[in-house]
Amino acid sequence: MRGVVGEFRLDGGQTAAGGGPSFTGDDGWRSPEGALAVRRWGAPVAGDGLGWRQDPATGLLLVADAALYDADRLCRALEAPADEARAPLSLLLRAWQRWGEGLLEHLDGDFALLVCDGHRRQVFAAVDPVGMRSLFYRFDPARGIVFGSTPEAVAEWCGLDARIPEHRLLEPLFGAEQLAHREPEIAGVDRLPAAHMLTAGPGRLQVRRWWRPGQRNPGLAADDLDGWTEGVRWHLAEAVRKRLADGVQAGVQFSGGLDSAAVLALAQRHASARVRAFSLVDHGRPDCPETRAIEATLAFTGVPAQVVDLADPQASIAQARAATALLPRFIYGRNGFLPLFERQAATAGVQVMMNGLDGDLLFFYEDLLERQVRAGRGEALRNARLQDALSIEPWMEAEVRRLRVSSRLPWWLRERIRDLRAHLEVAPRLHAACLNQQTIARFELRARMRDYLASLRRPRPPASGVPTESFMGLITQEGIARFQQRMRHAGIEMRCPLLDRALIEFAAWLPLEFRLREGHLKWIMRRAVAPLLPAEVVWRGDKLHLGSHFDRLMLQPVLEGMVRSFERGSGPAVASWVDRPRFLHMARRWQAGHLDGVWQLRVLVLLEHWLQHNADKVAWAH
Repeated sequence: MRGVVGEFRLDGGQTAAGGGPSFTGDDGWRSPEGALAVRRWGAPVAGDGLGWRQDPATGLLLVADAALYDADRLCRALEAPADEARAPLSLLLRAWQRWGEGLLEHLDGDFALLVCDGHRRQVFAAVDPVGMRSLFYRFDPARGIVFGSTPEAVAEWCGLDARIPEHRLLEPLFGAEQLAHREPEIAGVDRLPAAHMLTAGPGRLQVRRWWRPGQRNPGLAADDLDGWTEGVRWHLAEAVRKRLADGVQAGVQFSGGLDSAAVLALAQRHASARVRAFSLVDHGRPDCPETRAIEATLAFTGVPAQVVDLADPQASIAQARAATALLPRFIYGRNGFLPLFERQAATAGVQVMMNGLDGDLLFFYEDLLERQVRAGRGEALRNARLQDALSIEPWMEAEVRRLRVSSRLPWWLRERIRDLRAHLEVAPRLHAACLNQQTIARFELRARMRDYLASLRRPRPPASGVPTESFMGLITQEGIARFQQRMRHAGIEMRCPLLDRALIEFAAWLPLEFRLREGHLKWIMRRAVAPLLPAEVVWRGDKLHLGSHFDRLMLQPVLEGMVRSFERGSGPAVASWVDRPRFLHMARRWQAGHLDGVWQLRVLVLLEHWLQHNADKVAWAH
């Protein structure tokens, strides 16, 4: 794990003695008058974008956690020496001195940056458009600002309790882990959201959004199919090329789906000797569509792969259990093969891991079907039927029929209906979490569940125009941050080509009919990558997620221990929260091979496993 933490005393006072907490292997800097201090922990790497640069003449200190893509272009724009392209911190400081806040329009990369102006006692901070880097802070109007890469680092610097409060630990059990992204679990520490900037001075703080998708119209005609196809293909290729241009050893988490398959194929073209795939297959099921797609793609591209087979997983599941026990948050261990792959990748010398996040939002955003229905497109129902025929779990025809009714209602009435449905959803979700009534009442989890459902409400979509909110949604942002933090913990960096800013800008303008066509979701992307992949991979619709199957095997010994503990009367670590009869009922279904038991219990069992190793990281209520 690597990161930075620091403090700027906007009142002119001195930072904490010694500049904050000690971190193994860290280094630090403190201004002569003591108002500014910063530390870094974790081993530095060549061309590092994690750290700080200071300009004594102007009193500026730039602190950043950044990976800059196409740094050569930025060097030319700044008329900087060519070798500065390999010194991102110096380049960022130069960009700030040239453009100020306008530097954000010139940056291509993943970043969290902060500029402290010691002379003016002002702070500026910003996070990249999709939150690939994290920045946490604590602002005290009477004192100043403490900032850091993790909430724990900020808390320790400020002398706060960095443990997870017991009641916050329970939120993922009823599917509300996203609340920790909006409201960090450590009280008094805030997160700067993706695509937002912060400005602060003595006694004042302002946070505002600096970017939305769709600001640059590509200028293509709506019926220019070849133009849109070539544009998607070019932007995809560029997004992958830029993330491999610095010569890193790269891995790709390859699930067999279209998105990660496209990233893998393009990575092989740009850096064939430096790319390795990490995949989960199931040779125990001859009809497994993921296994077929993975093997077809690997054979087609020639990319070497590290594969975990559910038919013979014993060594892998033990390693995965060990990896999940070490994670800073237990929910990071869901789909336990991912932290396993990341540990394996780090051991093999992989520096960067890529994946298919988030092709679904890029080409199939949340109100696409509704827009098609409102536009009166007769093919919406036909496409839905064709798509359901391709899918393992049909769903789209029912949704289109519902939208044919609901899209005609006034927005205020639709909101009332949505609120009523959310209210009715609270009790069943808490029941499914196997929490007992005493725990629900003690920690006021019904109100917490309502807070979560309210946070998912989206603003009224425009009648036309480009989508602007898909990548800003709480679920998406939490997922990106969770993946990033988990990979950082393994010592590798996450880079997501499908979250490239230029690609998002281009895809935001794609015509509706190119997103869903002939029953295929992401139709335009399929057409664009067709030359790169086997046809049976490009046009498949039988996506199957194997994560639950892996978690069942990984957590089986933990579940059995919990059952034995309940039967003896002592109870596992989670016993005080659990509805014992319901838990035992669902445990029997798990043990009988029913996946509904796994779906309902795996987060609870994962929490039990994590607590067996990390109970000291929890602030227990008394």
